[in-house]
Amino acid sequence: MNAIMSALCLEEISRADVGLATAASCSVWAMSPIMPPRENRPLMELFTPEFLSDERWYVGSAAITDGRGGSDVENLDGTHGRHIATTAKRSGDEWVVNGHKLWPTDSGGLADVFSVFCTTDPEGGDEAFAIIYVPSDTPGVTQGGPYRKAGMSGESNSDVWFDDVRVPVEYRAHGPYEDALAARAFICSGNVGTGAQCIGVMRGVYELVRDWCDTRVVGGKVLKEHTITAGVLADIVVSIETSRAETYLKARMLDQPEVYGSRDNPEMLARTRVTKPYVSDQLTSVVNKAMDLMGAYGYAREGDLEKYWRDSKILSLWMGGRALPQLDIARWFFDAQTY
Repeated sequence: MNAIMSALCLEEISRADVGLATAASCSVWAMSPIMPPRENRPLMELFTPEFLSDERWYVGSAAITDGRGGSDVENLDGTHGRHIATTAKRSGDEWVVNGHKLWPTDSGGLADVFSVFCTTDPEGGDEAFAIIYVPSDTPGVTQGGPYRKAGMSGESNSDVWFDDVRVPVEYRAHGPYEDALAARAFICSGNVGTGAQCIGVMRGVYELVRDWCDTRVVGGKVLKEHTITAGVLADIVVSIETSRAETYLKARMLDQPEVYGSRDNPEMLARTRVTKPYVSDQLTSVVNKAMDLMGAYGYAREGDLEKYWRDSKILSLWMGGRALPQLDIARWFFDAQTY
């Protein structure tokens, strides 16, 4: 999947509604572990016709976060899968999946197929890490009702339970060790995608605040002509431009593995982990600056800015929040032995 093209699409959709961008992108993102360059041709041939159907939206969902341990599932180079609570046991020619997942995007009754991050042995490490595809209508799968969230109403999240769910052994993404590599590549893509979404939201905020400062008159002149306001507006642009440079540099690196290395290695994980906290911090700063400039009008539903304000916070919280990116960065750049 071309990282630059994906980022451009995510940025543009997020400029209008980052919740819709999340719902659309995560549906496809759930299938990325079996897509080129590490493709699983039989599973692609099974699911691709459903995703390409023009009759209805076929929805994928990545079931990652466990009810116990949270984002430990994504701490690949720290816990190596040993804290994953969702299990898959081999029984003849089937996998039997048991566990409880929280917050999968496009769950809450929407998902048609889950990519379930689980383990075949809680003490087994990378070899036991598994990504298993589970159609949502498989007996034993239960989706809870959508959470009531502060924002991101364009996408749905819920609890998902897997109770003795049986799927063919062929529904595993790859196999021992290979699934852990696919998961690392999956996270690298998510880091860059998050950066693109943040940029889209910042651009939407920029357009709102520019119009406000072009037309709002304070002290006899439009707001942007006040020196103190001009400095804030300039800082907003600095945040957007540096975020674009960071995000699209990393997208370019993902698109050129022959130069920078594959997206499944620890170095690329660390480098893309830089993107997510940095750009989401810039987003928080931009939204807060815009809210300060627009005052109570920015806080009101009539002003539109408050939607960006509510939607934006989750972008810094998902995929391990701030702490997990910091751990991955420290492991690579400082050889820190920490988890």
